[in-house]
Amino acid sequence: MAGNCIGSTWRARLAGVILSLVCTAAWADAVTEQASQLLAARDARGAFALLSPHEPQRAGDPAFDFLLGVAALDAGQPTRAIFALERVLEARPDHAAARAVIARAYLAVGETDTSRREFTAARQAPLPPEATAGIDRYLDAISRIEASRTFQLRTFVEARVGRDSNVNSATGTAQIAIPALGGLVVTLDPQGTRRPDTFGSLAGGVNVRAPLRADLAFVGGVSATQVMNRREDRFDTGNLDGSAGLSWTRGRDTFGLALQANRFLLDGSRFRDATGLVGQWQHDYSATTQVTLFGQLARLSYPSQSIRDADRGVVGVGAAHAFRPAGLVAYGSLYAGREDERAGGVPHLGHSLAGARAGAQWSPGAAHTLFVDAGFEQRRHGGPEPFFLDTRRDEQYSLTAGLHYVPARDWRITPQVALTRNHSSITLFDFSRSVASVALRREF
Repeated sequence: MAGNCIGSTWRARLAGVILSLVCTAAWADAVTEQASQLLAARDARGAFALLSPHEPQRAGDPAFDFLLGVAALDAGQPTRAIFALERVLEARPDHAAARAVIARAYLAVGETDTSRREFTAARQAPLPPEATAGIDRYLDAISRIEASRTFQLRTFVEARVGRDSNVNSATGTAQIAIPALGGLVVTLDPQGTRRPDTFGSLAGGVNVRAPLRADLAFVGGVSATQVMNRREDRFDTGNLDGSAGLSWTRGRDTFGLALQANRFLLDGSRFRDATGLVGQWQHDYSATTQVTLFGQLARLSYPSQSIRDADRGVVGVGAAHAFRPAGLVAYGSLYAGREDERAGGVPHLGHSLAGARAGAQWSPGAAHTLFVDAGFEQRRHGGPEPFFLDTRRDEQYSLTAGLHYVPARDWRITPQVALTRNHSSITLFDFSRSVASVALRREF
């Protein structure tokens, strides 16, 4: 009956390895046999409902208590799991799998010190390498949780050089027809068409996390980036960013709410200011899977072109999953929103939007991480462009791929390539862009 043991649930929770230590047991009755089958089918609630009524009579039977503990934990009853697993360990102190499960239960109720102690004890038993790796990941998670409860100050500086095929994100077409002028073909100013150049950039920032209590923390940060083109310096850009907010954790859920501000500079002058509010809910289904809901409200202001001022709102959902022990993390998100113009009589300056993003990171070794990210965004404007007598519709595709290399602690080198293609119903806004760069980052 070992083939019916409960490894499937543990593949979802701890890479399916620790329960192999106990899957050689032969369950003696129909109740435990059926419960093990339900757990193998990942029906923890069904297994818990089956086993729970038998607890008064069966408590003290290590095989029964172990199944009850696993079912209770995966059914969202960590306290019940602790009681059952304590009985297992009282009868069999060398039961490494029970010790690992109770460590997870203590982690679920927030007792990180006890959880660390139990995981460390379980790790001392003879275990397969994959089981040891699974326990190490939980110990790493506990370290991150404990770090989140202490004041943290992180800073970084980064230098980057590269080649940009289109520093101004402009069309490559030199001549276009103007329908409002009877189809007259005009030649664009060369500065308004695609301009390639080499560039360098500098960036730096500070991030702070300050616990206010065990489950609540202040989070904030400031950063700045300056991009300098070698020849096309009129298209040099800068970004100043700041945020301040709160992060609240309750069990497997983390809620965040923050004020954000951004200033975008073009050729050293203010081009656009953005202020707003961003909120996020993250739920950790397991140590390897999480889902996120997010929303953002922002007010956009253009100091020298106030007619473009707008209010922007976006909502979306995302998910991420880590494939262990392959070292692969995959993620994706969907989002939609609107950017509404604040001025009257210019509906073409507002638009609705919808998009998707997906990517993956793979770490074949401790010092290397390969990454790829792909995105799509569709935009529909609210009215016809005055000179083109057509409503603008854009479909933008993006692809980024590269490598993070860590030659030493707190140092990172990142070569990458980023491609962008914007298909627009109006030629003036149709463009393609490719950027190849290498960045050197130092964290403190």
